[in-house]
Amino acid sequence: MKYSKYFLNELAPEDRAKGFGKMPSMVAFTDNDIIEGSHYFSAMVMGPRALSREHGPHTHKDPELLVALGTDPENPKELGAEIELYMGPEMEKHVITTSTIIFIPANFVHCPFRVTRVDRPFLFIQTQYAPKLTETSLRKLVAKDKLDKTIMIDADGTQKD
Repeated sequence: MKYSKYFLNELAPEDRAKGFGKMPSMVAFTDNDIIEGSHYFSAMVMGPRALSREHGPHTHKDPELLVALGTDPENPKELGAEIELYMGPEMEKHVITTSTIIFIPANFVHCPFRVTRVDRPFLFIQTQYAPKLTETSLRKLVAKDKLDKTIMIDADGTQKD
């Protein structure tokens, strides 16, 4: 069909085998390499496995939106989990227990991001106002004894994986 290229309900096997596509919890993922003209977007289901690691502090070249959504249709505002997200160079701690959208300005220090409790799975969406993910990790803000349990990503927007 003429417009089917704009619908994505499963990654091609070659995209599922690399990068963020490898994550079992990933429900939807696209960027300019997958749908030409698309911005970076990912959506995943977070459950108890999310308790094992945290995403370390970093910045992005472009603005970002993070969305945490509860999955109880009778009470959609309740996240069913608890997330800690640190913001700014002073690492201001925010605790999220309700469905929330977080705007991250370009070049703004944010994270660690950690899931501290999961009562029921929830949806987590990340999107950047850019065709590809950009991320500059700030390893100096992580204690050396925690680095091996912290997800640190460095991506300049030119990566293919």
